[in-house]
Formats: sequence, C-alpha cells, structure tokens
Amino acid sequence: MTNIIFHSPKFVFKGVSIPEFDVKSGKLIRLCLPNFDSKGNSLVHSFRNELMNHFEKKIPKIKLSKEYSESGIRKFMKSLTVENYITEKLNVVGTKSKIVAEYLELDSKEKLNNLTIGKSKALAIKCDFEKYDTLIFDYYGVSANEFDYLERIVDAEIKKGKCGIVIDRLEFNQNDEINKNIERIKITIGNNVYN
Repeated sequence: MTNIIFHSPKFVFKGVSIPEFDVKSGKLIRLCLPNFDSKGNSLVHSFRNELMNHFEKKIPKIKLSKEYSESGIRKFMKSLTVENYITEKLNVVGTKSKIVAEYLELDSKEKLNNLTIGKSKALAIKCDFEKYDTLIFDYYGVSANEFDYLERIVDAEIKKGKCGIVIDRLEFNQNDEINKNIERIKITIGNNVYN
C-alpha cells in the first residue's frame, strides 16, 4: 500500500502545462520534458532548474538533490574525495562512508571532480536518500552507458519506500517503463509528438 505524500494539481509553469499527479511513498514520478517549448525556447537548463525549485517550494519535506560542484578556489586547494563528501553529507565516520562508496561502486579516495556526471548524481542521490524520504532531481547530462547504473541506485531506494520526482528528457524516454513503481508523465508541446 502506498501513501500519498503530495497531490500536485494540473498547473501551467512558464507556458508549459504540467498535468496533475500524486507523489506516493515507494513511487517515482518521471516528468519527461522536450528540449524546446512551442516558441523554440530551451526547456533544458534554466527551465529545468526553475521547475525543480518550484516543486521544492510546493512539496513539504522534499529535498532538491544536486550533484556536487566545486568552486574554482576549492579545485586548486584540496578537492574533496568521495569519502570526504559522504562523511560531510551524512555526518558519519570511516566505515559507513566506505560502505556507501562500495555500494555505489566508487573508490572512496576518488576526487569528486574526477567523477562522471552519472556517478556524481548517484552519489548525491544516495546520500540524500539516506537522510530524506522524498527527493527531486534530474537525469540531465547522464550518458547512455551510465543511465542503467543510476537507475539501479534510484530503483533500490524506491523499493525501500522512498519517493520522488525526476526531471528527464522526453527524447530519451521512448521505451516503456520496466519498473512498475515509476510513473512516466510525457509532456508534449506544440507539434512535438512522442509515442
């Protein structure tokens, strides 16, 4: 049995119609957006971030999960390792951070700025799911060969009863969902038609 965490009524965000949906425990909403709106404006970067910020403000107890990015100064000083990041993010020491790194198939001594986008997102999402039950995040920038890896990490958390909203690119989501705990909502605009 799933509990409804939040009901999102249908709304229009910057001219784009977002249909209604329920965020439920043990479920993931995948909002699939096209690259452009009907006027040819990009829906990729700022739109995605603004939509995620919108949900963060509207949904109680949701955490916006973003991969770590180091400032230019920090890169030249001492870059964080995977273990440092987990330790700081989860307020744990040694063993727990190494267990999380191993689960993610990451070298605990690897520098964060050397991680691929998929692994960086997986690290942030896993750490945030350790502390929060409901997340919003995106799959933008994840390469095709890392997509299954990231999905496996997210699916494991959803099976534990966690929930969330993921923003993804419509163009990359043409196959049916394999996981019944994922509800895909395709957002089409103008003449963009995807089956």
